[in-house]
Amino acid sequence: MNKEKIVVPSGVRYIGEWKEYRLEDYAFPHILNKVLTGCGFTEYCISNQQNLILVSPRKFLLENKEDQHPDEVYYVRNEIGQGADYERNILDGKSYKEKKSKLTDEEIKKHILDLKQGIRDYCYKVALSGKPKKILVTYDSFRHVKEVLTEMGVFQNYQVVVDEFQSIFIDSRFKADSEIELLFHIKDIQKLCYVSATPMLDKYLDMLDEFKNLPYYELDWTSEDINRVKKPDLDIKFTRSISEEANKVIRNYQDGKFEQRLNSDTGGISESREATIFMNSVKNICQAIRTNNLHLEECNVLCARTQENERQVKSAFNDVLKKEHPDDLKPPRLSKGVCAIGKIPKRGELHKMFTFCTRTVYLGADFYSTNSRTFVFGDSNIECLSVDISMDLEQILGRQRLDENPWKNSANVYIKTTSGKNKLTQEDFDNFIKTKVKQSNNLLKIYDDSDLERKEAFIKTLYALARLNSYKDDYVSVNQHSGNKPVPVFNNLVLVSEMRAFEVQQIDYKDRFSVINTLKDRGIVETNETVKEAVSKFESITNTVDRLKFLVSFTTNTNITKGEINGFLYQIPSKYGEYYRLLGPDRIKANGYLETRIRNEWLKMNSEVTPEDDMITKIYSTFKKGEKYGNQKIKVVLKEIYSEFNFDKTAKAQDLDLYFVIKKTKVLEDGIWVNGLEILGKR
Repeated sequence: MNKEKIVVPSGVRYIGEWKEYRLEDYAFPHILNKVLTGCGFTEYCISNQQNLILVSPRKFLLENKEDQHPDEVYYVRNEIGQGADYERNILDGKSYKEKKSKLTDEEIKKHILDLKQGIRDYCYKVALSGKPKKILVTYDSFRHVKEVLTEMGVFQNYQVVVDEFQSIFIDSRFKADSEIELLFHIKDIQKLCYVSATPMLDKYLDMLDEFKNLPYYELDWTSEDINRVKKPDLDIKFTRSISEEANKVIRNYQDGKFEQRLNSDTGGISESREATIFMNSVKNICQAIRTNNLHLEECNVLCARTQENERQVKSAFNDVLKKEHPDDLKPPRLSKGVCAIGKIPKRGELHKMFTFCTRTVYLGADFYSTNSRTFVFGDSNIECLSVDISMDLEQILGRQRLDENPWKNSANVYIKTTSGKNKLTQEDFDNFIKTKVKQSNNLLKIYDDSDLERKEAFIKTLYALARLNSYKDDYVSVNQHSGNKPVPVFNNLVLVSEMRAFEVQQIDYKDRFSVINTLKDRGIVETNETVKEAVSKFESITNTVDRLKFLVSFTTNTNITKGEINGFLYQIPSKYGEYYRLLGPDRIKANGYLETRIRNEWLKMNSEVTPEDDMITKIYSTFKKGEKYGNQKIKVVLKEIYSEFNFDKTAKAQDLDLYFVIKKTKVLEDGIWVNGLEILGKR
């Protein structure tokens, strides 16, 4: 795509401070890459002097903005829209049966008429004040706003901003038709801007007619002020159990083990007594609630407000209450009037100790905690996929808004890479796509070749399949609002979304090195000259003791940032990073930089704090005391065990030294003496 840079003047940190910036100064319709999350673009849209419709993928974002600007915006609520009656749970990757509305057709019709009248009343009221009109609406209800304003003859007077437009692609895998209908209703709008700080990758935009030829503008924040964009301070850890790591974080807060940092605003020491936890799924959140006996009073669960999600979360809290009152015939429960799914606190309101967030809250919501730390848990081994480290991570880092929060620009990130059983080759995926494309074209041809009566019958079947199967076997969608009657279409959005999902799971999350390379490409992990020089110096050292001394020296240098430490650790052999993260520089030094002693302590601590006891048990049961094994055989067996437990390490015969006292020896295999090891006993 042809991209044009828009240089942001020096001294501007938020778009609202840039008095000369106007959307209409750039060719409509267009794509705008904000580049920087938290740059105040949504605030600019709300506060400028243009009549504007802000279209968002998430109710949470719009509710958050309505709370902040109650007298300035009109949020169009459509409680009987798709989000209320039916929504594939994009957080758990499960399909739930469509819940039929209890309302009659007449009641639904009246609801829509009332919704539209509310829009008219707002427009008439604001017109009398002379102020610009600001309408907030979700993707699936935009058509109602367009219809009303068109009937009033004023739609052409509005700018339309589609916020976080990358969600059009991501969500299309999990919802039957909202996104394709949105694109239908905005395709001819001229005063249109698609905006995101993390837009879908260019190669995917080029695959869709709606985007491939649009002007693409990118805000340049660094040319006039290189220090304006701060690198995030990330502490990245690869794990084999997301839930175990989450439990450790929660227990530390429950036990009062709060991290402290210098507050640059006050000059004093701040203590983090709050945790904002981003997870893949509602299921994972409920598991954390049950495991750690959390109560609603200390937890704010932010996820899509579906009936199924509300049921799951409420059930988790009730299970905790039941566990605490095992002898009660009727243990206490949350009352029917209590909502288990919360709201984002406004500026100045109290925050609970734990705020659990799903993808619903990644986009655009504002948190005003003065001391919350951010914890991100990404697992690529579930159907809804992991945190997309190319897109979601930067969104998450932009959620904490207060500069007085010392942890605003930092996060602890826990990543579980793709396990062997979930790996898929490019060839197999391509064949999978071809099969679905062929099936889609066959279904569309059957429809085209049918007479009117059969078309009407067939369209009902296609519509039901799209909603219940969520594009499992084909890419056929039914556009309900394309004219006088519904028509089947090939949903390219879902195809593109599946291609991106494959890339996330099979490439970005393939292993720890793929993850780090992706973070490097996004500029999230430091690869500056300081890091490059340190890696070069480390590689020039051949003695293990001296390497460990250099590791401690570099990582304890007060002039080195955490981002630079991470950039360094991920470019040297992984065992050194594992020693550093689990033991820390002080324990490495206390062990005299001797790897045997360090490895023994690492093994003891690792076996205690990770869930991979099963893997260690299997190693102990496979290799027996007193037996001798050839090095090649050891490597083959260890490779199989590592693969079984998704242990991201290259198998080497010397690995047995982590678990056993060993001695080098010669082993007779197939009549040939080969190098091997003798097991003398467990460490």
